[in-house]
Amino acid sequence: MTKNREQLTKHLEEKLKITKRAANNSRKERDIANANTKKHTTERNKLNGEVMELVKDAKSFKAERDKNNNLVREKKIIRKALSEKLKSTKTTDWTSENREENKLRILRLKSKKQILEDTLKAETFSLEDQIMAKDELDDIEKIIKRINKFGHLYEDAFRHQELAHNEVQEAATLAQKAHEDMLEINTEIDKKRELAETAHRKLRRSKKEADSYHHKFILALNVEKNCKDMLSAIKSKGGKVVDNAA
Repeated sequence: MTKNREQLTKHLEEKLKITKRAANNSRKERDIANANTKKHTTERNKLNGEVMELVKDAKSFKAERDKNNNLVREKKIIRKALSEKLKSTKTTDWTSENREENKLRILRLKSKKQILEDTLKAETFSLEDQIMAKDELDDIEKIIKRINKFGHLYEDAFRHQELAHNEVQEAATLAQKAHEDMLEINTEIDKKRELAETAHRKLRRSKKEADSYHHKFILALNVEKNCKDMLSAIKSKGGKVVDNAA
């Protein structure tokens, strides 16, 4: 009986050592897994926070792009109307093609007018010649006024049309820039979301490992307690031993 008790005691003591080592290892592995879970949780939450901020920026650029695209459409309507007005001012007297020619024409007409006026003052004409000269002067004056009138109309229409065109180009450039910025941010969002998903997968894996090691740790503690209880019973006088740990 004593021999059996000694063998059982030795067996329990050996098992207790093994169980303690298993419990310590499981506890250490559990703590490492829990630390990794915390690290991956922090990383995931940080990335998700950055994604939220980037989404706000992307929405802002999208709103800017849409605003400028609407402005482009509005400015194109204005430019079209001004282009039509510009076309209506292009007459035989003044167009973009003969602008410089018309300026020279006005100078020649003014010079001719001055010569006629000087001649009328310096020379004696018959009544008929005077009437013809005055009629010619009147015609010259009318032509000059007509050319100037259409010239001013054309220049004004051309200036406004050119301004509208520049505004269309500027709004289109701003819209394109906002669109490119939005696309760039969307690419960054996709990258950070993928990193956040990776961190989340690592988090779940480490949490699963931590739960597994914790379960093993608890089992080892229960076995350790049973071994200690049985050893205590053996050492007690008259203690009956039931080998639950075998």
